[in-house]
Amino acid sequence: MKRFFLENYGCQMNAYDSGGMERLLVEHGYTRVRTPEEADVLLVNTCSVREHAEERAMNRLSEFARLKAERPELVVAATGCMAQRLGGGLRRRIPKIDVIVGSQALPAVLEGVEQAAERNAQGRRSRPFVAAEPLAHYLPPPAPSPGQRRLRAFIAIIRGCNKRCSYCIVPFTRGPEVSRPPEEIVREAAAQVAAGAVEVMLLGQNVNAYGSGGVDFPELLHRVGALSGLRRLRFTTSHPRDMDRDVVARLATAPRLAPWLHLPVQSGSPRMIAEMDREYSLEHYLEVVAAAREAIPDLALTTDIIVGFPGETEADFSLTLELLERVRYDTLYAFRYSPRSGTPAALRTDAVPAQEKQRRIRALLERQRQISHARNQRFVGRALEVLVEGRDRRRGHWLTRTGHNKILMLAECSVAIGGFALARVERAEGQTLYGAFVKPAEG
Repeated sequence: MKRFFLENYGCQMNAYDSGGMERLLVEHGYTRVRTPEEADVLLVNTCSVREHAEERAMNRLSEFARLKAERPELVVAATGCMAQRLGGGLRRRIPKIDVIVGSQALPAVLEGVEQAAERNAQGRRSRPFVAAEPLAHYLPPPAPSPGQRRLRAFIAIIRGCNKRCSYCIVPFTRGPEVSRPPEEIVREAAAQVAAGAVEVMLLGQNVNAYGSGGVDFPELLHRVGALSGLRRLRFTTSHPRDMDRDVVARLATAPRLAPWLHLPVQSGSPRMIAEMDREYSLEHYLEVVAAAREAIPDLALTTDIIVGFPGETEADFSLTLELLERVRYDTLYAFRYSPRSGTPAALRTDAVPAQEKQRRIRALLERQRQISHARNQRFVGRALEVLVEGRDRRRGHWLTRTGHNKILMLAECSVAIGGFALARVERAEGQTLYGAFVKPAEG
Protein backbone atom coordinates (compact mmCIF):
# COMPACT_ATOMS: atom_id res chain seq x y z
CA MET A 1 0.00 0.00 0.00
CA LYS A 2 2.12 2.86 -1.30
CA ARG A 3 -0.18 5.04 -3.41
CA PHE A 4 -1.77 8.24 -2.16
CA PHE A 5 -4.11 10.90 -3.48
CA LEU A 6 -3.87 14.36 -1.91
CA GLU A 7 -6.34 17.18 -2.44
CA ASN A 8 -5.77 20.70 -1.11
CA TYR A 9 -8.26 23.38 -0.10
CA GLY A 10 -7.63 26.94 1.03
CA CYS A 11 -4.79 29.42 0.95
CA GLN A 12 -1.28 29.25 -0.47
CA MET A 13 -0.01 28.28 3.00
CA ASN A 14 -2.19 25.18 2.75
CA ALA A 15 -0.74 24.43 -0.68
CA TYR A 16 2.74 24.75 0.82
CA ASP A 17 1.76 22.32 3.61
CA SER A 18 0.34 19.88 1.06
CA GLY A 19 3.66 19.96 -0.77
CA GLY A 20 5.41 19.17 2.51
CA MET A 21 3.15 16.19 3.21
CA GLU A 22 3.75 14.94 -0.30
CA ARG A 23 7.51 15.11 0.21
CA LEU A 24 7.25 13.29 3.54
CA LEU A 25 5.21 10.44 2.07
CA VAL A 26 7.31 10.13 -1.09
CA GLU A 27 10.51 9.98 0.97
CA HIS A 28 9.00 6.99 2.81
CA GLY A 29 8.13 5.01 -0.28
CA TYR A 30 4.71 6.32 -1.29
CA THR A 31 3.74 7.41 -4.79
CA ARG A 32 1.27 10.20 -5.54
CA VAL A 33 -1.47 9.29 -8.02
CA ARG A 34 -3.87 11.48 -9.95
CA THR A 35 -7.24 10.00 -9.06
CA PRO A 36 -8.80 8.71 -5.82
CA GLU A 37 -9.65 5.42 -7.49
CA GLU A 38 -5.94 4.60 -7.96
CA ALA A 39 -4.99 5.30 -4.37
CA ASP A 40 -4.68 3.36 -1.15
CA VAL A 41 -4.49 6.53 0.95
CA LEU A 42 -6.84 9.50 0.45
CA LEU A 43 -5.89 12.80 2.08
CA VAL A 44 -7.84 16.08 2.18
CA ASN A 45 -5.92 19.11 3.43
CA THR A 46 -8.69 21.34 4.75
CA CYS A 47 -9.35 25.04 5.34
CA SER A 48 -11.46 26.72 8.04
CA VAL A 49 -11.22 30.39 7.13
CA ARG A 50 -14.70 30.44 5.58
CA GLU A 51 -17.70 28.22 5.93
CA HIS A 52 -17.81 27.42 2.21
CA ALA A 53 -14.26 26.04 2.30
CA GLU A 54 -15.21 23.69 5.14
CA GLU A 55 -18.35 22.55 3.30
CA ARG A 56 -16.33 21.67 0.19
CA ALA A 57 -13.77 19.72 2.21
CA MET A 58 -16.48 17.94 4.19
CA ASN A 59 -18.25 16.93 0.97
CA ARG A 60 -15.02 15.54 -0.43
CA LEU A 61 -14.33 13.55 2.73
CA SER A 62 -17.86 12.14 2.51
CA GLU A 63 -17.14 11.02 -1.05
CA PHE A 64 -13.97 9.30 0.13
CA ALA A 65 -15.92 7.63 2.94
CA ARG A 66 -18.23 6.11 0.31
CA LEU A 67 -15.18 4.76 -1.53
CA LYS A 68 -13.99 3.27 1.73
CA ALA A 69 -17.34 1.52 2.18
CA GLU A 70 -16.51 -0.37 -1.02
CA ARG A 71 -12.83 -0.84 -0.13
CA PRO A 72 -12.44 -1.10 3.66
CA GLU A 73 -8.64 -1.24 3.43
CA LEU A 74 -8.55 2.40 2.21
CA VAL A 75 -7.08 4.98 4.57
CA VAL A 76 -8.99 8.27 4.67
CA ALA A 77 -7.17 11.21 6.28
CA ALA A 78 -8.28 14.75 7.11
CA THR A 79 -5.49 17.26 7.68
CA GLY A 80 -5.14 21.01 8.04
CA CYS A 81 -7.15 23.76 9.68
CA MET A 82 -10.59 22.11 9.80
CA ALA A 83 -9.00 18.99 11.27
CA GLN A 84 -7.28 21.19 13.84
CA ARG A 85 -10.53 22.97 14.73
CA LEU A 86 -12.79 19.93 14.96
CA GLY A 87 -10.27 17.32 16.13
CA GLY A 88 -11.83 13.97 16.99
CA GLY A 89 -15.27 15.49 16.53
CA LEU A 90 -14.74 15.18 12.80
CA ARG A 91 -15.09 11.40 13.17
CA ARG A 92 -18.62 11.86 14.54
CA ARG A 93 -19.62 13.58 11.33
CA ILE A 94 -17.81 11.13 9.04
CA PRO A 95 -17.26 7.86 10.93
CA LYS A 96 -15.03 6.29 8.29
CA ILE A 97 -12.19 8.79 8.68
CA ASP A 98 -9.03 7.01 9.85
CA VAL A 99 -6.59 9.87 10.43
CA ILE A 100 -7.09 13.41 11.77
CA VAL A 101 -3.99 15.61 11.77
CA GLY A 102 -4.35 19.34 12.42
CA SER A 103 -2.35 22.12 10.84
CA GLN A 104 -0.09 22.35 13.90
CA ALA A 105 1.00 18.71 13.73
CA LEU A 106 1.31 17.88 10.03
CA PRO A 107 4.58 15.89 10.32
CA ALA A 108 2.53 13.28 12.24
CA VAL A 109 0.58 12.40 9.08
CA LEU A 110 3.05 9.62 8.18
CA GLU A 111 2.65 7.91 11.53
CA GLY A 112 -1.12 8.22 11.31
CA VAL A 113 -1.32 6.78 7.80
CA GLU A 114 0.89 3.81 8.64
CA GLN A 115 -0.98 3.00 11.85
CA ALA A 116 -4.32 3.19 10.05
CA ALA A 117 -3.06 1.02 7.20
CA GLU A 118 -1.98 -1.67 9.64
CA ARG A 119 -5.33 -1.60 11.44
CA ASN A 120 -7.30 -1.76 8.21
CA ALA A 121 -5.20 -4.61 6.85
CA GLN A 122 -5.99 -6.60 9.98
CA GLY A 123 -9.68 -5.79 9.72
CA ARG A 124 -9.62 -3.91 13.04
CA ARG A 125 -11.81 -0.88 13.53
CA SER A 126 -10.94 1.43 16.40
CA ARG A 127 -10.55 5.08 17.18
CA PRO A 128 -8.94 7.18 14.46
CA PHE A 129 -5.39 8.41 14.79
CA VAL A 130 -5.66 11.98 16.08
CA ALA A 131 -2.45 14.01 16.33
CA ALA A 132 -2.85 16.25 19.36
CA GLU A 133 0.62 17.58 20.10
CA PRO A 134 1.92 20.56 18.11
CA LEU A 135 5.08 19.83 16.15
CA ALA A 136 7.20 22.93 15.66
CA HIS A 137 9.26 21.97 12.63
CA TYR A 138 8.22 22.67 9.07
CA LEU A 139 7.57 20.36 6.14
CA PRO A 140 9.02 22.18 3.12
CA PRO A 141 7.82 20.81 -0.22
CA PRO A 142 10.30 19.01 -2.47
CA ALA A 143 12.49 20.90 -4.88
CA PRO A 144 11.38 20.43 -8.49
CA SER A 145 12.75 17.34 -10.17
CA PRO A 146 14.54 17.62 -13.54
CA GLY A 147 12.04 18.63 -16.21
CA GLN A 148 9.53 19.96 -13.66
CA ARG A 149 10.72 23.53 -13.31
CA ARG A 150 8.54 25.85 -11.24
CA LEU A 151 8.77 29.50 -12.23
CA ARG A 152 7.43 30.66 -8.89
CA ALA A 153 8.43 29.29 -5.48
CA PHE A 154 6.22 29.77 -2.42
CA ILE A 155 8.10 29.61 0.87
CA ALA A 156 6.49 29.75 4.32
CA ILE A 157 8.55 31.87 6.71
CA ILE A 158 6.19 32.16 9.71
CA ARG A 159 3.26 30.11 10.97
CA GLY A 160 0.36 31.18 13.12
CA CYS A 161 -0.82 34.60 14.22
CA ASN A 162 -0.73 36.49 17.52
CA LYS A 163 -3.48 38.87 16.47
CA ARG A 164 -7.02 38.28 17.71
CA CYS A 165 -9.25 39.68 14.98
CA SER A 166 -12.76 38.99 16.23
CA TYR A 167 -13.87 37.18 13.03
CA CYS A 168 -10.78 35.07 12.40
CA ILE A 169 -10.24 31.39 13.18
CA VAL A 170 -6.55 31.35 12.18
CA PRO A 171 -5.06 31.90 15.68
CA PHE A 172 -7.06 28.88 16.87
CA THR A 173 -6.19 26.58 13.96
CA ARG A 174 -2.62 27.71 13.24
CA GLY A 175 -1.57 28.64 16.76
CA PRO A 176 0.77 31.45 17.83
CA GLU A 177 3.42 32.93 15.57
CA VAL A 178 6.52 30.78 15.07
CA SER A 179 9.22 32.06 12.71
CA ARG A 180 11.64 29.83 10.88
CA PRO A 181 15.40 30.39 11.19
CA PRO A 182 16.52 32.81 8.45
CA GLU A 183 19.30 30.57 7.20
CA GLU A 184 16.78 27.76 6.65
CA ILE A 185 14.56 30.07 4.58
CA VAL A 186 17.48 31.34 2.51
CA ARG A 187 18.63 27.76 1.85
CA GLU A 188 15.17 26.75 0.67
CA ALA A 189 14.92 29.82 -1.55
CA ALA A 190 18.38 29.17 -3.01
CA ALA A 191 17.45 25.56 -3.79
CA GLN A 192 14.28 26.67 -5.57
CA VAL A 193 16.16 29.28 -7.60
CA ALA A 194 18.83 26.73 -8.50
CA ALA A 195 16.04 24.46 -9.74
CA GLY A 196 14.74 27.19 -12.04
CA ALA A 197 12.44 29.44 -10.01
CA VAL A 198 12.77 33.08 -11.05
CA GLU A 199 10.27 34.46 -8.54
CA VAL A 200 9.95 33.79 -4.80
CA MET A 201 6.85 34.52 -2.74
CA LEU A 202 7.35 34.55 1.04
CA LEU A 203 4.28 33.36 2.93
CA GLY A 204 2.77 33.79 6.37
CA GLN A 205 -0.55 34.49 8.01
CA ASN A 206 1.15 37.66 9.24
CA VAL A 207 4.30 37.70 7.19
CA ASN A 208 5.70 41.05 8.34
CA ALA A 209 5.65 39.92 11.99
CA TYR A 210 8.58 37.64 11.12
CA GLY A 211 11.53 37.63 13.51
CA SER A 212 14.12 34.95 14.27
CA GLY A 213 17.71 34.98 15.46
CA GLY A 214 17.87 38.77 15.46
CA VAL A 215 16.66 38.97 11.86
CA ASP A 216 13.44 40.89 11.24
CA PHE A 217 11.25 40.87 8.15
CA PRO A 218 12.96 43.68 6.19
CA GLU A 219 16.37 42.08 6.80
CA LEU A 220 15.05 38.70 5.65
CA LEU A 221 13.79 40.30 2.43
CA HIS A 222 17.25 41.72 1.79
CA ARG A 223 18.89 38.31 2.34
CA VAL A 224 16.51 36.43 0.04
CA GLY A 225 16.48 39.21 -2.55
CA ALA A 226 20.27 39.06 -2.82
CA LEU A 227 20.23 35.48 -4.13
CA SER A 228 21.94 35.11 -7.49
CA GLY A 229 19.51 34.11 -10.23
CA LEU A 230 16.40 35.46 -8.51
CA ARG A 231 14.50 38.01 -10.60
CA ARG A 232 11.47 38.87 -8.47
CA LEU A 233 10.61 38.80 -4.79
CA ARG A 234 7.10 39.10 -3.29
CA PHE A 235 5.39 38.45 0.04
CA THR A 236 1.90 37.96 1.44
CA THR A 237 -0.05 38.56 3.63
CA SER A 238 0.86 41.73 5.52
CA HIS A 239 -0.83 43.10 8.61
CA PRO A 240 -1.05 46.91 8.81
CA ARG A 241 -0.42 46.78 12.56
CA ASP A 242 3.18 45.67 11.89
CA MET A 243 3.84 48.26 9.18
CA ASP A 244 5.07 51.82 9.64
CA ARG A 245 7.15 54.32 7.68
CA ASP A 246 10.45 52.89 8.87
CA VAL A 247 9.51 49.31 7.95
CA VAL A 248 8.21 50.41 4.55
CA ALA A 249 11.39 52.37 3.83
CA ARG A 250 13.54 49.33 4.61
CA LEU A 251 11.30 47.03 2.56
CA ALA A 252 11.56 49.34 -0.43
CA THR A 253 15.33 48.91 -0.65
CA ALA A 254 15.22 45.09 -0.72
CA PRO A 255 16.83 43.74 -3.90
CA ARG A 256 14.41 42.59 -6.62
CA LEU A 257 11.29 43.44 -4.63
CA ALA A 258 8.35 43.64 -7.02
CA PRO A 259 6.22 46.85 -6.92
CA TRP A 260 3.18 45.09 -5.47
CA LEU A 261 1.76 45.13 -1.94
CA HIS A 262 -1.24 43.28 -0.55
CA LEU A 263 -2.39 45.15 2.55
CA PRO A 264 -5.77 44.00 3.94
CA VAL A 265 -7.94 46.76 5.40
CA GLN A 266 -11.20 44.75 5.86
CA SER A 267 -13.38 47.88 6.19
CA GLY A 268 -13.35 51.60 5.53
CA SER A 269 -15.34 52.29 8.69
CA PRO A 270 -13.25 53.18 11.78
CA ARG A 271 -16.01 51.70 13.93
CA MET A 272 -15.95 48.39 12.09
CA ILE A 273 -12.14 48.22 12.16
CA ALA A 274 -12.31 48.65 15.94
CA GLU A 275 -15.07 46.05 16.37
CA MET A 276 -13.09 43.61 14.24
CA ASP A 277 -10.22 44.06 16.74
CA ARG A 278 -7.79 44.81 13.95
CA GLU A 279 -5.39 46.66 16.30
CA TYR A 280 -4.87 49.68 14.04
CA SER A 281 -6.79 52.81 13.14
CA LEU A 282 -7.89 53.86 9.69
CA GLU A 283 -5.53 56.83 10.01
CA HIS A 284 -2.59 54.46 10.61
CA TYR A 285 -3.58 52.36 7.62
CA LEU A 286 -3.71 55.42 5.35
CA GLU A 287 -0.31 56.56 6.64
CA VAL A 288 1.17 53.18 5.69
CA VAL A 289 -0.41 53.41 2.23
CA ALA A 290 1.02 56.89 1.71
CA ALA A 291 4.46 55.75 2.89
CA ALA A 292 4.41 52.71 0.60
CA ARG A 293 3.44 54.73 -2.46
CA GLU A 294 6.14 57.27 -1.64
CA ALA A 295 8.85 54.63 -1.14
CA ILE A 296 7.94 52.24 -3.98
CA PRO A 297 7.35 54.04 -7.27
CA ASP A 298 4.33 52.94 -9.32
CA LEU A 299 3.18 50.56 -6.57
CA ALA A 300 0.28 48.22 -7.30
CA LEU A 301 -1.80 48.02 -4.11
CA THR A 302 -4.40 45.34 -3.37
CA THR A 303 -6.51 44.60 -0.30
CA ASP A 304 -9.12 42.38 1.38
CA ILE A 305 -12.54 43.65 2.46
CA ILE A 306 -15.21 41.92 4.54
CA VAL A 307 -18.79 42.92 3.73
CA GLY A 308 -21.60 42.47 6.22
CA PHE A 309 -19.67 42.12 9.47
CA PRO A 310 -22.17 42.02 12.37
CA GLY A 311 -23.51 45.47 13.08
CA GLU A 312 -22.29 46.99 9.80
CA THR A 313 -24.72 49.77 8.89
CA GLU A 314 -25.33 51.39 5.55
CA ALA A 315 -23.24 54.32 6.81
CA ASP A 316 -20.35 51.96 7.62
CA PHE A 317 -20.56 50.42 4.18
CA SER A 318 -20.63 53.87 2.57
CA LEU A 319 -17.34 54.63 4.32
CA THR A 320 -15.84 51.51 2.71
CA LEU A 321 -16.93 52.74 -0.71
CA GLU A 322 -15.40 56.13 0.13
CA LEU A 323 -12.14 54.38 1.05
CA LEU A 324 -12.02 52.79 -2.41
CA GLU A 325 -12.24 56.24 -3.96
CA ARG A 326 -9.60 57.60 -1.63
CA VAL A 327 -7.00 54.82 -1.91
CA ARG A 328 -7.71 53.67 -5.50
CA TYR A 329 -6.69 50.03 -5.14
CA ASP A 330 -5.53 48.13 -8.19
CA THR A 331 -7.85 45.32 -7.18
CA LEU A 332 -9.39 43.82 -4.08
CA TYR A 333 -10.69 40.53 -2.72
CA ALA A 334 -14.14 40.86 -1.16
CA PHE A 335 -15.78 38.36 1.18
CA ARG A 336 -19.22 38.13 2.71
CA TYR A 337 -18.83 37.71 6.45
CA SER A 338 -19.57 34.20 7.66
CA PRO A 339 -19.40 33.32 11.36
CA ARG A 340 -16.71 30.89 12.45
CA SER A 341 -17.51 28.93 15.58
CA GLY A 342 -15.14 29.79 18.41
CA THR A 343 -14.52 33.40 17.38
CA PRO A 344 -15.91 36.37 19.34
CA ALA A 345 -17.83 37.71 16.33
CA ALA A 346 -19.76 34.44 16.04
CA LEU A 347 -21.50 35.26 19.35
CA ARG A 348 -22.95 38.51 18.07
CA THR A 349 -26.68 38.76 17.45
CA ASP A 350 -26.69 41.79 15.11
CA ALA A 351 -26.10 39.87 11.88
CA VAL A 352 -26.52 41.60 8.54
CA PRO A 353 -29.17 39.81 6.40
CA ALA A 354 -27.74 37.60 3.65
CA GLN A 355 -29.61 39.50 0.95
CA GLU A 356 -28.11 42.78 2.15
CA LYS A 357 -24.61 41.27 2.21
CA GLN A 358 -25.11 40.21 -1.39
CA ARG A 359 -26.28 43.67 -2.43
CA ARG A 360 -23.34 45.33 -0.76
CA ILE A 361 -20.72 43.00 -2.21
CA ARG A 362 -22.12 43.53 -5.70
CA ALA A 363 -21.93 47.30 -5.25
CA LEU A 364 -18.40 47.04 -3.87
CA LEU A 365 -17.14 44.87 -6.72
CA GLU A 366 -18.78 47.02 -9.37
CA ARG A 367 -17.15 50.17 -8.02
CA GLN A 368 -13.79 48.42 -7.77
CA ARG A 369 -14.16 47.14 -11.34
CA GLN A 370 -14.42 50.73 -12.52
CA ILE A 371 -11.44 51.81 -10.43
CA SER A 372 -9.33 48.85 -11.60
CA HIS A 373 -10.08 49.69 -15.22
CA ALA A 374 -9.11 53.31 -14.67
CA ARG A 375 -5.96 52.37 -12.73
CA ASN A 376 -4.81 50.08 -15.51
CA GLN A 377 -4.92 52.89 -18.07
CA ARG A 378 -1.69 54.24 -16.57
CA PHE A 379 0.18 51.37 -18.18
CA VAL A 380 -1.04 52.00 -21.74
CA GLY A 381 1.86 53.02 -23.97
CA ARG A 382 4.48 51.86 -21.49
CA ALA A 383 7.05 49.07 -21.98
CA LEU A 384 7.05 46.68 -19.01
CA GLU A 385 9.24 43.74 -18.09
CA VAL A 386 7.12 40.59 -18.01
CA LEU A 387 7.62 36.97 -17.03
CA VAL A 388 6.37 34.59 -19.73
CA GLU A 389 4.19 32.06 -17.91
CA GLY A 390 2.45 30.08 -20.66
CA ARG A 391 -0.17 30.12 -23.41
CA ASP A 392 -3.85 30.92 -23.10
CA ARG A 393 -5.41 27.84 -24.70
CA ARG A 394 -8.66 29.52 -25.62
CA ARG A 395 -7.23 32.59 -27.32
CA GLY A 396 -3.76 31.37 -28.20
CA HIS A 397 -2.19 34.45 -26.60
CA TRP A 398 0.98 34.33 -24.56
CA LEU A 399 0.22 34.80 -20.88
CA THR A 400 2.76 37.00 -19.12
CA ARG A 401 2.89 38.73 -15.73
CA THR A 402 4.24 42.14 -14.84
CA GLY A 403 6.07 43.04 -11.66
CA HIS A 404 2.81 44.69 -10.58
CA ASN A 405 1.24 41.19 -10.53
CA LYS A 406 -0.93 41.99 -13.54
CA ILE A 407 -1.60 39.70 -16.48
CA LEU A 408 -0.39 41.06 -19.83
CA MET A 409 -1.57 39.10 -22.87
CA LEU A 410 0.64 39.07 -25.99
CA ALA A 411 -0.37 37.85 -29.44
CA GLU A 412 3.25 36.96 -30.26
CA CYS A 413 6.35 36.36 -28.16
CA SER A 414 9.77 34.97 -29.08
CA VAL A 415 10.82 34.37 -25.46
CA ALA A 416 10.31 30.89 -24.05
CA ILE A 417 8.19 30.14 -21.00
CA GLY A 418 10.16 31.09 -17.92
CA GLY A 419 12.00 33.88 -19.68
CA PHE A 420 11.58 37.63 -19.36
CA ALA A 421 10.58 40.02 -22.11
CA LEU A 422 9.86 43.68 -22.66
CA ALA A 423 6.31 44.24 -23.84
CA ARG A 424 4.45 47.44 -24.71
CA VAL A 425 0.95 47.79 -23.28
CA GLU A 426 -1.54 48.72 -26.01
CA ARG A 427 -4.82 48.60 -24.09
CA ALA A 428 -6.34 47.70 -20.74
CA GLU A 429 -9.65 45.89 -20.39
CA GLY A 430 -10.86 45.38 -16.84
CA GLN A 431 -8.18 43.52 -14.89
CA THR A 432 -6.20 42.43 -17.97
CA LEU A 433 -3.61 44.23 -20.05
CA TYR A 434 -3.00 43.56 -23.74
CA GLY A 435 0.17 44.43 -25.59
CA ALA A 436 2.91 43.62 -28.08
CA PHE A 437 6.24 41.90 -27.64
CA VAL A 438 9.20 44.31 -27.96
CA LYS A 439 12.34 42.28 -27.24
CA PRO A 440 13.87 39.85 -24.76
CA ALA A 441 14.62 41.49 -21.43
CA GLU A 442 18.19 41.74 -20.27
CA GLY A 443 19.15 39.49 -17.34
